[in-house]
Amino acid sequence: MEIKIISLGKFKSSNALKEIFSDYKKRINIELKLVEARTYNFEKKKKLLYEKNEIVKHLSKDDCIVTLDKSGKDLSSQKFFEFLSAKMNSGIKRICFLIGSEEGIDDYFKNNQYVFSFGNKTWPHLLIRIMLIEQIYRSSQIMKGTSYHK
Repeated sequence: MEIKIISLGKFKSSNALKEIFSDYKKRINIELKLVEARTYNFEKKKKLLYEKNEIVKHLSKDDCIVTLDKSGKDLSSQKFFEFLSAKMNSGIKRICFLIGSEEGIDDYFKNNQYVFSFGNKTWPHLLIRIMLIEQIYRSSQIMKGTSYHK
């Protein structure tokens, strides 16, 4: 199975967050791809529409799509692991996690079956990448039975 994180915006080349993301990515034994989709500087409604189109370019009809939004379901690390494990065992070839820009993500994606949250707070979208990849790594460690998840 492949995991694809489609996130609007880009890490800056010397960004400490990029280094943290890369460190977790190296530790994960699952094929993981980060797609940094283009953002736009339009008024909010037009911006969200254009960014929606940027995200859609990277999706296929067989993908399991998970939208990350503060209005979504807040899962414990154990529940997140159970979700990933169930998807892996179901034969799904790719899970795509979607992360919006500073304006959020188009409502089109919030109507997906899977909308998850990292709490009710507003987080910088680049930090959400780190939080997501850490939870993916944590899930891999739960699967292996290591002591990382306590």
